[in-house]
Amino acid sequence: MYNNHQHMNRKKKELTIFRPIHIILNRIRDKISLVILLGAAFALLILATYFSFLEVNGFRQLSLLDFEVGKVADRDISASREISFIDENATQIRREARQRLVTAVFRYNTTLSTSLIKDHASFIDFVEISLQESQNFDFFVLQLQQEYPGVIEKKQAEKLYKSPNRLDILNASRTVFKQIVNEGIADFPDEGMERFNQSEVEIIRVRNDRNERLEAPIKSLLTLDQIKAYVIKSLSILKRNANETDLQLALISPFLSENLVYQADESESKLEQAIRQVPPVLVVIHKGQRIIKRGFIISKENFQQLEALANSGIYIDLRQFSGTILFLGIVLLIALYLFSPSMSGKNLDFRDVIFLVVVFTINYLLILICSRFPRFALSLDLSLLIPAAMFAMLVSVIINVRISVQMVFILSLATLCASNFAIQPALFSLLSGLTGVAVMKITGKRIDLVKSACILAIINPFIIFVLQIIYPGSSVDLWSPLIGSSINGFMSGILVLGFLPILESAMNTSTSFRLMEFSDLNSPIMKKMLLTISGTYNHSIMVATLAESACREIGADPLIARVGAYYHDIGKMDQSEYFVENQSNYNKHLDLNPRLSATVLRSHVKQGIEKARQLRLPREVIDIISEHHGNSLIAYFYNEAKKTNEEVNPEDFTYPGTPPRTRESAVVMLADVVEAACRTLEKPSVPRLEKFIGELINNKIASHQLENSELTFREIGIITRTFVNILAGYYHSRIEYPNQKDPDFQDAKYKDTIAKGKKT
Repeated sequence: MYNNHQHMNRKKKELTIFRPIHIILNRIRDKISLVILLGAAFALLILATYFSFLEVNGFRQLSLLDFEVGKVADRDISASREISFIDENATQIRREARQRLVTAVFRYNTTLSTSLIKDHASFIDFVEISLQESQNFDFFVLQLQQEYPGVIEKKQAEKLYKSPNRLDILNASRTVFKQIVNEGIADFPDEGMERFNQSEVEIIRVRNDRNERLEAPIKSLLTLDQIKAYVIKSLSILKRNANETDLQLALISPFLSENLVYQADESESKLEQAIRQVPPVLVVIHKGQRIIKRGFIISKENFQQLEALANSGIYIDLRQFSGTILFLGIVLLIALYLFSPSMSGKNLDFRDVIFLVVVFTINYLLILICSRFPRFALSLDLSLLIPAAMFAMLVSVIINVRISVQMVFILSLATLCASNFAIQPALFSLLSGLTGVAVMKITGKRIDLVKSACILAIINPFIIFVLQIIYPGSSVDLWSPLIGSSINGFMSGILVLGFLPILESAMNTSTSFRLMEFSDLNSPIMKKMLLTISGTYNHSIMVATLAESACREIGADPLIARVGAYYHDIGKMDQSEYFVENQSNYNKHLDLNPRLSATVLRSHVKQGIEKARQLRLPREVIDIISEHHGNSLIAYFYNEAKKTNEEVNPEDFTYPGTPPRTRESAVVMLADVVEAACRTLEKPSVPRLEKFIGELINNKIASHQLENSELTFREIGIITRTFVNILAGYYHSRIEYPNQKDPDFQDAKYKDTIAKGKKT
């Protein structure tokens, strides 16, 4: 037993030594988490700001849909830097002119030409031999039809046969045919040459294994339709009789074929290459040059320049971007200062910091994105979308009013930065946010939020109206911002009403609405307390009455005190019979040694914290549960243990909590000890109650249980008087009415009567 005691003392000394180290490590961890959170949020804002500043040469806040050729411009547009663009219309005209100069390509088919001349020569030779060998015309025709069926008509064959100079005709035919083939018969396509030069073509001939290119007029090219005219001309040159024309055509035409062929692929390639070489028509717009002038009609040229400006590529004003980021950093530093414990009067939990960072980020991103849309180009048109009132109301309910007011100023600076430093949205954000804080009169009913929304719907348009008077021309028209701000105000309250239950549950906060829900005595946990630990239940109800009244008198939060008092002893539910208020006949501690009894009593704090977390009670209520005994000594069992062992360790009989850190927690502690102790007071008159309660509170002060609670001596005096007044009313003596007897006496008399009746 002694060794176990030494081991426990050694472990406690080790915990005492390492506790400061754990505290320091936890603080470092919290700081690192805060730095990571703020760094991530700031990086996100920088990234969003960067993309919002990526503009098309100052065209970020405008849209081509706002402008139209022939329409009067409602604003001035100037180029933010020197740009150049291609005049597509002029360039297209230049390209069309260039392609009209490009000649289509025709290629002379040498192989086909040689074959044609050879075939025709064979035909002429055959005709010449047949003429010499034929004995009569019929035999000549039969030979001709046998070798070249259908090539020449019988009428023309007879004319040739009977001609006295038929050999000269054949020689002339041979000569003309060669001339025609060598000249080339062009094959013009039905379509495809419309885009080319309509007066000349390019002819490619292969000579000595080399391509020779020659530009030739289209009119000079020979086609099949022009063969007759060409034959007549050739016969004239050869000084032949013109009557031979039909005969020559009969000898030549069947063997002619188009050997000057249009080259579609080469022609298109040549055309595309020529178009590619056409330099575009370049137009230069100098920095500061006014493209659109307000009040003037937009011409086609103006719109073309405006369109070029809108499509001239990515551009960012680094000077303005850097200034915005620096201002954003300054706002962050101001926020860190305002929300520090010295300025805000509250140590913000990490969950509260996350909430504030998310609010700031959403507000900034919303204004940043929406202000870049053309519809909200003018500053007061943003009034419908500025969520300052909604965020102010949420922060006011979830954290407190002071933090909410500070947050309104931070959100106004964020709006100023996000709206490209337009003062009107920032002023509206400031005034609307402060109004949202002012109208939040919460009495524990959610209908209060609807009332606040209606008030905001009236005040917001008034704010906009004043800003329109101060800054004329800040909106497209008069009524849109007024109606929009009214909708904004009403929707702010409605959205708070919708988001609040979600945020209450997610952040486990102690809002008045949530505390009212937990203060319901008809809840399952309170009903279970009434059935299983009725003594503790009645004790908790009385403690709640004392604590709530005292907190109301000193200006603390009575609702937190009431709920904390209701649940401060829920840890007694598992071992209710070990607590005196629940014992009826037998005290179980008589069977236990003092150390074990103290352990049982101490355990109800830890078990109460675990049950509170299972019930998802707010952190402030859990703190009251863990602090309602502080680290005070369980004096009775400690003194009992000292009777058997003078060297007993007081820490074994000390509650495992920490002294109260809030006024509400301290008041619940005092109400708890006063209510429990006053039950033992006989004939509790007002003077006796004052003296007894004063001693109890002084003992708590002497044991350093109230040092961290920020209670002043004046407030302690108010608390004492409040407790005395309530308990004096609770324990006041009653007037004994006539014929009123002691119920115990009446019961004894009744039993005696029954007993006598049985004997009889």
